[in-house]
Amino acid sequence: MVDPVIPLHANLVPGRYGADGDTAVQIGTRRISSLWQIAGWSDFEHAAQPLLVACGLAGPGQYDETQQGPDVTAWRIAPDKILLEGPPDLTDFASDSLVVLDLSHARTVITLNGAEARTLLSQVVSVDVSAATLPVGSFIQTGLHGVGVLLQARSQNGIEIFVPTTWAQTILDILCQNAMPLGYEIMSPQTIHAAT
Repeated sequence: MVDPVIPLHANLVPGRYGADGDTAVQIGTRRISSLWQIAGWSDFEHAAQPLLVACGLAGPGQYDETQQGPDVTAWRIAPDKILLEGPPDLTDFASDSLVVLDLSHARTVITLNGAEARTLLSQVVSVDVSAATLPVGSFIQTGLHGVGVLLQARSQNGIEIFVPTTWAQTILDILCQNAMPLGYEIMSPQTIHAAT
C-alpha cells in the first residue's frame, strides 16, 4: 500500500500566531498509518467478528467509546459500520456479508492540544465538547462548517479531528481564524511525528 500523504504539511507554517501571552492552543496534524471502514447488514456483528478478533478487538464496541487493540484503534460510527486505524490490509476479510473499504487517503487528522483546545472546538461545532461530555477515550461525530467530522479525545487537553481530506485545508483555516483571539501555535510536522 502507498504511504498516505498528509496534504496539510506543505501549508503548516510553524510559529506563534494571534493574541500575545501563553500559547492557548497548539494546532497540528499527524499521519494516519492506515484507515479502514467495514460495513455490513443485519448480520454485521457476526460477519465482522473474525476481522475484529484478528485486530485484537473484543467486539464491535460502543457508539461513543474509542476501542483500542494492540495496534488498532476502532470507532463504531453506526450500527453497521466501524472505522479502524492501524490494521494491515483487510481486503481478505471482504465477503457477501462484510464490505471492506480502504480510507487511508480519504481522511486527514488535525490535532488540537493545550488548555484552550476544547474552548476553540466549542466555537466551531454545535455539540458539547466539555470533558464531562467528551471524556478521554471517547469520540463524537458532528459537523464542522457543514463537514462531517469525528472528534476523539486523546487526553484532557488533546483532541483529534478526523476530516475528509478534501476539506482539511478549509477546516484548518477555520480553526486558525477562531484561535486568533486565544493565541495559537502551529506545530511542525517533525514535532508532531515525534509526539505520536
